[in-house]
Amino acid sequence: MKRIASLPALAALFVVGTTVGVVGLLPAAAFAVSSTSTSLASSSGSTSSGSATPGSSTPSSSSNQPSNPTCTPGVFAQAKQLVATELAGRVSQLDQLSTEIANTSDHLTSSDRQTLQNDVENFELPGIEALQPEVQTATTCAELRSDAHSMVFTYRVYMVMTPQTHLTIVADDETYIEGLLSNLESTISSALNDSNANSTNLSAAQNAFGQFQSEVSSAQSSIGGLSAQLLAQTPAEAPGNWEFFVQARTTLTAARNDLHSAYADALEIKTDLG
Repeated sequence: MKRIASLPALAALFVVGTTVGVVGLLPAAAFAVSSTSTSLASSSGSTSSGSATPGSSTPSSSSNQPSNPTCTPGVFAQAKQLVATELAGRVSQLDQLSTEIANTSDHLTSSDRQTLQNDVENFELPGIEALQPEVQTATTCAELRSDAHSMVFTYRVYMVMTPQTHLTIVADDETYIEGLLSNLESTISSALNDSNANSTNLSAAQNAFGQFQSEVSSAQSSIGGLSAQLLAQTPAEAPGNWEFFVQARTTLTAARNDLHSAYADALEIKTDLG
């Protein structure tokens, strides 16, 4: 008799359970960071939504600046400080993203990790940091407005880089879990065929296995190729690609739920077969 409880392959369930628990927290994190928009980013000086993260609340700026400041000689110093504060916030955010990308406790593929690192370390961060001394030496509203426009529209730290990073990490984590569960299917199938469990327990295990297969298949269908689509998004496409990020979050949440359910079904099978 082959009992599922004794199969070494199901040791993977411990790994799956731990990872599924972590993944359950990540989709929401992709939309957790927002920043006050810098109105100076538009050529007319009106408020721009380019730096905020839609789908999350937008807290007041730490500098308590008005939401629609207009750069004039009388408030130039105040406007300059606002842009400097926004730049510093983006540097901090990119540093945090860089740390998350480098964290090898997740399951980012090596190619996805390299792509994200290149985007942050070779484009976003150097670009934002290069604007900081320009803002400090700006002497006119036109110069300041140009720097603010580049800060928001060229780099899209909050609208593109942040959700792109977080959602790609989630997608690769879920792909890893889906692979573990898929690899268990043949093992579970063999255990069902060889089990001498009573008919009631065997029937329950078989039903759970059918659900397990359906849930794993659903997750696989949802997340297949999603990482590549996420990494293909660019700052130039914003805000038009925002809906894609929103949909990706919904897709990953659904896949996460499927993976949680599949894991629970695997545990039920293990219990039913004793």
